[in-house]
Amino acid sequence: MSMNPIAFTDACVLIALSYAALKLKHRLFMERYELWSAPLLTGLACIIIMLQPHFGDPFAAVLYCIPIIMAGLRFGWMIALLSTLPPAIFLLMSEPFEESSFLRILQELLAPALVSSWFHKKESASAYAEIPFMDGLKICGILGLTRFLFGGYLYTNTHIVDYFSQLLPLLLFALVIIVLIAMYNDDNRTWVLQHRLEIQANQDRLTGLPNLRSFMNIAQNTARRRPLSIMMIDIDNFKRFNDTYGHLQGDLLLCEVGQLLSSIIHEHDYAARYGGEEFIVLSHITDNAQLSAYAHKLCHAVSAHQSHSQEGIGVTISIGVSVSFNPQADLLRIISEADEALYASKHDGKNRFTLHPSIMGITTKNA
Repeated sequence: MSMNPIAFTDACVLIALSYAALKLKHRLFMERYELWSAPLLTGLACIIIMLQPHFGDPFAAVLYCIPIIMAGLRFGWMIALLSTLPPAIFLLMSEPFEESSFLRILQELLAPALVSSWFHKKESASAYAEIPFMDGLKICGILGLTRFLFGGYLYTNTHIVDYFSQLLPLLLFALVIIVLIAMYNDDNRTWVLQHRLEIQANQDRLTGLPNLRSFMNIAQNTARRRPLSIMMIDIDNFKRFNDTYGHLQGDLLLCEVGQLLSSIIHEHDYAARYGGEEFIVLSHITDNAQLSAYAHKLCHAVSAHQSHSQEGIGVTISIGVSVSFNPQADLLRIISEADEALYASKHDGKNRFTLHPSIMGITTKNA
């Protein structure tokens, strides 16, 4: 059983193309346009293999459908079928127009697309699930069987020796599928690990809220584009609570208040843990009356909440609010003004909010 060494070259080309695609997909933002970019790149990969010198040999060219198989496993039937269009057009333009051409398209392009799509799992397209190696082997078995069955019909001068001569190409076919699945799964694991590390780097471990680093990045980008308001929020008498009930109960209280604030703020606002018992909220509201109602709502929600850490113990918050009407305003100055307003709330009795617009002076209101 012999095999044209060009088949090994094809296998190396496929692996190299797949490796390059995996490394470039995140940098080129292909995920946003995968409905057209994935079929186009998959089809081009098929055509590159078709352009090898053995193109036209009915038994040697067993590799150019592999990109379509991977597309079916990763993205499902729609992208897999769209991926068959470029190589199908190329096939019809490269050989005389015959009935056998359509049968070849059915066997070598459409069948791999449909069979691989049958094994597609939705999680595979989102980079959260790996593609099972057994699925790849099953696809190889099904397509290998159909190739043997269709071979005698498509090529009437086929001899039994020709069938046995295809065992090595089919083994190479299966090997390339396994290698590509392994590459894809390894890239997925790397992506998931990086994603988890990014979340950990931008998330407060205790409360699960974004941390100050994450908040500052978003707030700075927002402050450059539009007016905004900043709320500094502090849990009243938290040190006394910690000393009385212990740090474990204090941590539970921080988690409760943080999650409560996160669930109450407006959809497009952003809450984070500032540090200690303080939280910070970025809001797109800049009207004083609306901000007063907003801050009052937050104060009332916390004071009315029954803490699970210590039932029967009342918990309140104090809020300081600063408003920036200038999109180019210094974010640190806005936060500093909100902190001053928070100090005024604590000084005037706690469980209240204080507005501190720089052009109107300080206004304190009981919640």
